[in-house]
Amino acid sequence: MPLAPLLALALLAGEGSPSFAQPRFASLQGGETLGVGGSEVVFGAGFSTLSAAYAQGLSDATDYGFQLEFDWLTTELFAGGLLRQLTWRSGEVFVSWRARAGLYADFGSTWIADSNGADVGVQLAPGLALSRRFSLGVLSVAGDVPLDVTFSRGGGFAIGLRGGLAFETPLSSDLLVGARAGGGVLFSAGGAPFTDDSPRGFLDFTLLLTYRLL
Repeated sequence: MPLAPLLALALLAGEGSPSFAQPRFASLQGGETLGVGGSEVVFGAGFSTLSAAYAQGLSDATDYGFQLEFDWLTTELFAGGLLRQLTWRSGEVFVSWRARAGLYADFGSTWIADSNGADVGVQLAPGLALSRRFSLGVLSVAGDVPLDVTFSRGGGFAIGLRGGLAFETPLSSDLLVGARAGGGVLFSAGGAPFTDDSPRGFLDFTLLLTYRLL
């Protein structure tokens, strides 16, 4: 199970260790925001997505940025903006609502389902993210509700539920490495891709590299 090593790391982190320093900047996976002037880039690679994101602190409670994500298994692409707003904090626990919005495109690969088809549209994905700092790193839990509106074959839509658990640890004062594991389900209708295979489940396992710019 891909979640097992992440949970083991979280338990070890909870015990604390004087030989490790807490990361000095926030993870884009969780709820802690970057602060005014803070900025970072995040790269992800795994099953079944490749991604890159840039985020910058607009205020102490608000981040904004850009994200590019490609699912190499289904050949689906997202390119657009992201926003994160801190809503609650208690000690080292942070909770934020977040959203991304932008272009959705599907290049029509039928590797996993014949019902996939080339399409283009828009996506809006609101969600919530929680993070907790430990001595070994940052544990994050997040959930999102992606909504796609597509324009081919008379138009269609898809709505999903996805969640994930991530743990990241610092390699240096400006670098976090870690992994994210999770999954979800997608419901499609009309002319949207995968309608004939709805609902469709999916899994996520991604290695993460975060670099602080400022």
